[in-house]
Amino acid sequence: MKLLYNYIFILLLVTLIGGCESDFLNFENPSAPTDATFFQTEDQLEVALSGIYRSTNYTIGLPFIQALDQTTDYGFSRGNVTGAATITQGGMTSTDGVANGFWNQMYQGIQRANNLLDNMEKARENSDPERFEVIRAETLFLRSFFYSYLVELFGDVPYRTEMVTSLDGISLARTPKSDIVANILQDLETAADILPSTWTGGDRGRASANAARTLIARIALYNEDYSLAESAAQEVIDDNSHNLFPDYEALFTSEGTGSGEVIFDISYKQGTKTHWLPIIQGTRFGGWAMWVPAQQTVDSYETVNGLPIDEDPAFDPENPLDNRDPRLKASIVVPGEVWTGHIFETHRDSIATWSVVDGVNTARVLNVNSSEFRGNTKTDPISGQDFTTGGSNEFTSYTGYNWKKFSDEPALMGDGDVVNSEGFTILMRYAEVLLIYAEAKIESGGIDQSVLDAINDVRARAYGTDRDDVLNYPSIITTDQSELRKVIRRERKVELANEGLRLFDIRRWRIAEKVMNTTLFGSPANGWNKIGGVLGFVPSIDDDGFIDYAGAPSQLRNVAGNLDYREVEVRIFNPGRDYLWAIPQAEIDASGGTVTQNPGGY
Repeated sequence: MKLLYNYIFILLLVTLIGGCESDFLNFENPSAPTDATFFQTEDQLEVALSGIYRSTNYTIGLPFIQALDQTTDYGFSRGNVTGAATITQGGMTSTDGVANGFWNQMYQGIQRANNLLDNMEKARENSDPERFEVIRAETLFLRSFFYSYLVELFGDVPYRTEMVTSLDGISLARTPKSDIVANILQDLETAADILPSTWTGGDRGRASANAARTLIARIALYNEDYSLAESAAQEVIDDNSHNLFPDYEALFTSEGTGSGEVIFDISYKQGTKTHWLPIIQGTRFGGWAMWVPAQQTVDSYETVNGLPIDEDPAFDPENPLDNRDPRLKASIVVPGEVWTGHIFETHRDSIATWSVVDGVNTARVLNVNSSEFRGNTKTDPISGQDFTTGGSNEFTSYTGYNWKKFSDEPALMGDGDVVNSEGFTILMRYAEVLLIYAEAKIESGGIDQSVLDAINDVRARAYGTDRDDVLNYPSIITTDQSELRKVIRRERKVELANEGLRLFDIRRWRIAEKVMNTTLFGSPANGWNKIGGVLGFVPSIDDDGFIDYAGAPSQLRNVAGNLDYREVEVRIFNPGRDYLWAIPQAEIDASGGTVTQNPGGY
């Protein structure tokens, strides 16, 4: 386990106690703190705890939850950012950086947690008794958090709950996933009994009892313990500490920071930890359009009548973005919408677009999102001005859409730093709790009014209303299990888009081999005149949410395909191996074979 070995070896030489990875202690300096001298006071425990929290800030330059979602059917990673395309095209190997990076980062957090848990007893007499126990509970939560990702990504992994103090016996075989899950669930129960329901003020962002219960519910759902998933979610609901933020779109901006919907999140700060998600997700006005949503994602959003687009007679294929679930335009930048102070338009003829200030069209400017060839000059028919395209915009966003969620519009407009963003990342929120509760009861057969209430709370908020206002949103009324299963799976896909949960959903539902074995499409580069207008084409959507474009015209992603769907990427998924990531080969080699590989020939 070379990566883990290297990290453990460093810990044997120096004690990583601070919040910054560069704070290595001088082993030669007799006055420098060690495990024997450091863990003596409550303040020192707090410093060590901060170091563990820092391990949740895994960005690889970009927040890890968005990195995970780009490996699913949600979207396309232009330029193979963070290795997503390697996975989506079926090319992952045991030496790939993405698997190695997640493995090393999560074990780094686990090692830090074990170090604190093993040594904190030395500070008991010098600590406030209540705070001492809370520090222990926070640490148990964080260690469980790291293991929860490891087991879902890799399956069986080495499970260690003590700090390694010697290289002797460092090699540890993989522990069955079921055993690890049982242990971390118990640790989370212990933590939930100690931690406060929520934190406020300067303590916001710490692990709370509701964060522990939410993680219990999530883990239980993933592992088909529906009774536990239901009861843990019910505890969060009954606690009444959290609620749905009234504005879905604003939730993922600075307005949502510290809101009652957020249960556990990662905050960033200039000078300590930042990310460059805005420039990666942004349109060509301020961004690079490298992580972009697919046509399949856009077509997953229902109509305002609460029906999939292939089931609603009122759906207009020539104007397919009209009269849709509000979460579509709250999550995704679509043509015709004002974003970053301009009307977003990708049509080849839209050589210019409007600059918009306070809702007023103020000036015609070069449209860097146009799919016109590079270096071409055209006359804008509205202003009469000539504009020449630049060299970066030939394929616009590659799919014709951009992610709006977490993209930090002010930063893209110059009020902030697009490559050193402080925009927060939500790891757990109340809407997920409601959907976990509903799904657990649907799968266990315990369907009652509370299931419909949970789903409808989430759906109603999307429309800016509440559950009882049934005339202003499409409420769910069916109690049929198979129909509700389709509803909850579609609801999770659109409600939680770009929040890092889709990979685990398509795995546990065993639909990855379907939704990831297909061509990923983008919109027609130059509008819907042919596909929607002439052909009236509407894709079909099956019970698994798989969207079938059979019979629709498509071309490779280039400007010539101006009236057809854009073929963005051919996806490959091998069900015999790709339901788990490859164990890093360096770990296998360093363990002398004690650590084994997942099946499938990585």
